[in-house]
Amino acid sequence: MKGKIILEEAFNLPRLAEEEAKHYASVHGAALLGKALADIDGRIAAMDEAGVEMQVLSLTSPGCQGVADPVEAHKMAVESNDYIAEKVKQNPSRFAAFAAVSMHDPKQAAEELSRAVIELGCVGVMLNDFQSSGPDGNTMLFYDNPVYDVFWATVEELDVLVYMHPRLASQRIFNELYRDRKWLQASAWGFANQLSIHILGIATSGVFDRFPGVQLAFGHMGEHIPFDLWRLDHKLDRDRFPEMRMAKNKTIRDYFATNMHITTSGNFSTRSLQGALAELSASRIMFSIDYPYEDGLMEGSTWFDTVPLSQPDLLAIGRENALRLLKLDRAPHNVKPGLSLKELEIGGLKGAIYPDDATHLRTVTRA
Repeated sequence: MKGKIILEEAFNLPRLAEEEAKHYASVHGAALLGKALADIDGRIAAMDEAGVEMQVLSLTSPGCQGVADPVEAHKMAVESNDYIAEKVKQNPSRFAAFAAVSMHDPKQAAEELSRAVIELGCVGVMLNDFQSSGPDGNTMLFYDNPVYDVFWATVEELDVLVYMHPRLASQRIFNELYRDRKWLQASAWGFANQLSIHILGIATSGVFDRFPGVQLAFGHMGEHIPFDLWRLDHKLDRDRFPEMRMAKNKTIRDYFATNMHITTSGNFSTRSLQGALAELSASRIMFSIDYPYEDGLMEGSTWFDTVPLSQPDLLAIGRENALRLLKLDRAPHNVKPGLSLKELEIGGLKGAIYPDDATHLRTVTRA
């Protein structure tokens, strides 16, 4: 398939790229990973080969969320946003960007997001899970706290996507959970384990009820959440949890119909995608790769191009959902909507397997 749009694709500031890559790779591997994170212009050839029309770039995890000093975290956000805006400006038909913000101060985060969107042209914001804070960096700030309402109000006003991405655990959590099982702390399990709690905290805190226009996306086939939807809604009993702030007539499944989206980043499993489609719908799923943490662009693209889904589903997941949600048809990106299956060289199955909208997500709401 040509014309694919991918939106969990990382970069790093050149001054930080190799050193920070050591958290995820060996010394030799860190040099290669750091180079890939810093090299944006060099991605075009691989994108062409993989049928990727556009990458939406974001500051790699943990980014500003990993900086416990509020002043330094904000400085990093401003530097990153200015840097990536210039890169996008050089090639807006192939790149777009999510803003970075420090979440120490919700009002400051809202102001920097506004600047990044209005002045720099960012199409949304990337939040790398919790914000590190405190003298030792072990204080974790979560965005389901009502003090962040000023941030969520700005997100709704700007009408931009919030993408939530995992990060490594704080030292305190690492000591308790992962010290004796280090292999589970990152992308194998810990990332989804930690981020899913934060996402569900936002949903159950009533953020989507107070700010119904907020759109939230997360990757890796939904950080395990789609596969536990029935159990989640079955167990979130209002009689046992009267202090839960989400609307009493809503379920997590309801929010997937109106506010939440997932991507395929770093999870190229056909059966997992089919399960997510069965629980959600094609309209709530977007193709992504997780470059450069996955092995180039071809593995994920080859998988997606050959996955046995209907042609309309492939078109929606591979291109149209992201195009619409991020408004990429507008200047300066000017991605063309409505291209035909033939123009995009989409294979797939001719008949629909799953509903092509989210109407079936509507459950019988609670009294």
